[in-house]
Amino acid sequence: MDSSVGQAEPGDTAVSGFGRRQLLSIAAVGAATAGTALALRPESARAATTLAETSTSVASVAEALEAAKVNAWGGLSNGQIPSSYLIPVVASVAGSGYLRDDAARQYLSMSLAFSNAVGRPLAITEGYRSYARQVEYWNKYQAGTGNLAAYPGTSNHGWGISCDFGAGVDQAGSAAKRWMDANAPSYGWNPTGNGFSRPEPWHFDYVGSYAGKPTSTGVDKDSDVLIIRTTQALNEQAIGYTALVGVRSLRHLNSIDMINSMRVLGVPYYEINRNQFYAVINSLGLPRASLTQNADYWRR
Repeated sequence: MDSSVGQAEPGDTAVSGFGRRQLLSIAAVGAATAGTALALRPESARAATTLAETSTSVASVAEALEAAKVNAWGGLSNGQIPSSYLIPVVASVAGSGYLRDDAARQYLSMSLAFSNAVGRPLAITEGYRSYARQVEYWNKYQAGTGNLAAYPGTSNHGWGISCDFGAGVDQAGSAAKRWMDANAPSYGWNPTGNGFSRPEPWHFDYVGSYAGKPTSTGVDKDSDVLIIRTTQALNEQAIGYTALVGVRSLRHLNSIDMINSMRVLGVPYYEINRNQFYAVINSLGLPRASLTQNADYWRR
C-alpha cells in the first residue's frame, strides 16, 4: 500500500510505457488538515462527565485533553495530520476517507472477511475527522442539535484511528454488528462505541500501537496498474468512477469489495479530482468511451 499518496518518490522511472513520476504528479491529493478559527462553545456540565466519544470517565476538558495524549502519534496534532501520514479509504462523509497506515491495512483485510461472512461490503461512514469538523460537531452537540461529539482535540477520529461504520453495523443486535463485535478485535478494531455515555454501535477504534511512518510501503514500484478514483461526476458517469488502469487496460471497480481486494494485493490507490482523472486516462491513451459501467476494456 502506497503511503506517500500523490507524491513521486526518488528513483521513479518509466514503467511499461508510461512514467510513474508523471502519473503520481497527476494523481496529487491532500487531506483536509487545516486548523480552524471557529469559536468553541463553552464546556457545559453535560460535556464534563464523559465528553461524549470516549469510554474514559473524565471530570473536565483539561482531563480529556490529557487523556487524548495516550493515542497521539508521530508528533502530530489531533485533526491536523498531513496527508502523507494517512492512507485514503472509501468513506461517505466528504473529506473523511483517511486512516493511519496500520489502521487502514487492517480495515482492508477486515472488510473482505466481513463481506464474505455477512454478504455485503463493510462501508465506512466517517473515518478521519479534521479539527474544524470536530469543532462543528462539538458546537452542535453543545447546542443540543447534533449527535454525541468529543471535545475538539480529543476524538480518535482526529488521530485517523476511528471509524463509524454503516452496512448494518450501526444497528445494535444486527448480524453485521454481532459479527463486528466478535471479530473486529482480531484485526485491532475494538467496538468502543458500545461503552459511550450514549452507546454508538457504529463506532470502532483501532488500538494497535503506532510503529512509525513506514519507510517501505511494500508496493511493487514497477506495478503495471493503478487504481484511480474520483467522486466527482464525469461526462460519462454522473456519480464518479473508480478504475483499475494500465497502459492498455481499464477495469471498472464498481464495489468497495473490488477496490479493497485490489488494495490488499498492494495495488497503488489514488483519490483524485475530475480533471486529474481525465489526465491519467489521456496519458495512458485510453478512450473516454471505455468509461462505462462494468467496463473491462483492453486496447488492442
